[in-house]
Amino acid sequence: MRYVLGVIALLMLLFVLVQYNDPDGPLWMVYYGVAAIWAGLAAFRPRIFAGQVARALLLASVIAAIGLTIFYWPPAEHWWDMDVWWESEESREGMGMMIVTLVLAVTAAAVFSGRRRLAVGLR
Repeated sequence: MRYVLGVIALLMLLFVLVQYNDPDGPLWMVYYGVAAIWAGLAAFRPRIFAGQVARALLLASVIAAIGLTIFYWPPAEHWWDMDVWWESEESREGMGMMIVTLVLAVTAAAVFSGRRRLAVGLR
């Protein structure tokens, strides 16, 4: 799972990098960056989750991401169709937040299900 989380962290960093020309890029850099940091910590510094504070902050991040997913939910019908999201910034933002939420949920599931193994750095 550590390798999967490492790949996910790198992908989220790529998401951060491609936001450079977006008008609201800095905001999305934060969203994607938070997901990248949590996945990277779970992959490369798992001992940090031995403490209560890191687990609580991760859980708070997941809850915030769920709230932001509701906020950014695409208003367009058939927002998943390429013809719609190619033209609709709102649909792309909604899908982006869904990706952030998924990454944080996978990271939290890995941390909370294998907390002891991750905490001692075992594979």
